[in-house]
Amino acid sequence: MRRASRRTQSASNMAYGHCLEPDWLPHVEGIIDVVSDGNCGYRCVASGLALADVDGWRIVRRRMYDEIIGYEDLWREVLGSSFETVKNAVHCPEKQVGSSFKEWLTLPDMGLLVSTAFNVILVNLSHGSASTFLPLRSAPPSSLHNRLIIAMINERNIHWVRLRVNAPLPSLYPSWDRYVEDCAKGWRDGFVFRDIAPIATVDEATISVVDLDTP
Repeated sequence: MRRASRRTQSASNMAYGHCLEPDWLPHVEGIIDVVSDGNCGYRCVASGLALADVDGWRIVRRRMYDEIIGYEDLWREVLGSSFETVKNAVHCPEKQVGSSFKEWLTLPDMGLLVSTAFNVILVNLSHGSASTFLPLRSAPPSSLHNRLIIAMINERNIHWVRLRVNAPLPSLYPSWDRYVEDCAKGWRDGFVFRDIAPIATVDEATISVVDLDTP
């Protein structure tokens, strides 16, 4: 098991700052880097869910696969021609370790799938593609502070890192309005997208910056 080494960085010196939308840079408190093995996107989600470093990415992929298979009609409609590609990407054989590029987590294709499978708010703050993904099928917790937010950015389309943020939410991914069930419409209540006010944060926001890619 890799031991997490803690380090702090100011937003201005952040290693991945160039990957961010500039408007959000002042709100970023640091990064949580992960192992770069083809599963980095899934590892970022696992980190946000406080799953184990070693096999959390497996849990994430299997949960996403269960979601897309269990609600196949919904996801065929949401994903359209990308359905088979996404389904095959998140399928995780028992002994698999690394992942090929065809199995990487990609946004926006998998954004609604992640948020719906785990009942979280997924935020992509990558430069040029910032967007917010909300769950499609579940009623939200009544308190904003109980709505888990996982923020991520992508570096040159090859590596995902998770952000520790106190930031505004970027615009809502357009397909959410089209496919959200009535019970889940409350997920956007209490948020003003692209507003300058900070988003509600959860307990994980007090965690020190962690580099999970350091042995």
